[in-house]
Amino acid sequence: MKENRTELFVGFFLLIGLLLLGFLVLKFGNFGDRFEKTYSLTVTFEDGGGLLKGTDVRLGGVKIGRLADAPTVNLENYGGAIVNLEIYDDFRIPEGAKFSIGTSGLLGDAMIKIDVPNDRTEKFMAAGSRIKGERITGLGALASSAESLSNKGQVVLEDVRSALGDIGSAVEKLDQSILREENLQSFNRAVAELADALDAINNKVLGDDNTNNLRELLANMKKASITVDNAAEKIGPILDNGSQAISAIEPGLKKLTDAAEGADKAFERINNGGGILSSILKDEELKKDFKGFIANLRQNGILFYKDSSIKNTESPNSRRRGTFSPR
Repeated sequence: MKENRTELFVGFFLLIGLLLLGFLVLKFGNFGDRFEKTYSLTVTFEDGGGLLKGTDVRLGGVKIGRLADAPTVNLENYGGAIVNLEIYDDFRIPEGAKFSIGTSGLLGDAMIKIDVPNDRTEKFMAAGSRIKGERITGLGALASSAESLSNKGQVVLEDVRSALGDIGSAVEKLDQSILREENLQSFNRAVAELADALDAINNKVLGDDNTNNLRELLANMKKASITVDNAAEKIGPILDNGSQAISAIEPGLKKLTDAAEGADKAFERINNGGGILSSILKDEELKKDFKGFIANLRQNGILFYKDSSIKNTESPNSRRRGTFSPR
């Protein structure tokens, strides 16, 4: 009897446990949603990460549907994901509503969030409509941004490592080629020679004697410039008088020029004309006779002039005839 009673209590508690387990399965497994009437909407997202089959669709925090299937790749441009939604018939979504992927709960479970515009119309989305979803918001957006920043940070770190490596190799080359002991010694010698040259310039070229001579030279140049100014002031009136004298001489020079031109024309006439002067200059015989005439004039004078050329030209026969007397 006691054994039957014990078995009865055990069976009763087992039944209660099974009932509770079934209730929990039905409650948390959303089996009740399977019996709800729905209509389908298609939404495309640039990134469908975190979405699973059965993910909640919420409007104002209230569940109004679920994902019918897992997201599929958008084969039109191979960019993003296509999500099929099942919305309960009791809820109508206004046109212009925005679909975005958000998070809910402490664990950050993904959900699809619907935002209704403020300026709503009386029109609603028809079953089978295709909508373009917005970017991820909430913790998912932060996670995606953090991931993007992390990837960019890794790229930057790689660039920094590469730059540091280049700098290290450049410094090593600088140390090996330019900063060698020989180059440093040569540089030190060059600096020492430059210092010696500057000292020599300072002591010899810029010495006290040279500076004093330079000062004296500048003073003498200043005095010479003053003297030149005074001389220029004195020469000014003289130059004025000279210009006046030149102006007075100009008429005389003009007359001399005219006389020279007249003489030139006269000589040209003598050379080209037919007068006695032209004949004397051109005819050699006439020139000899004229010379003889001048010589006789100088020797005998005008009163006792004798033509010696005629005597010289008389023949011996004529002389005999002049001395011969007839019988």
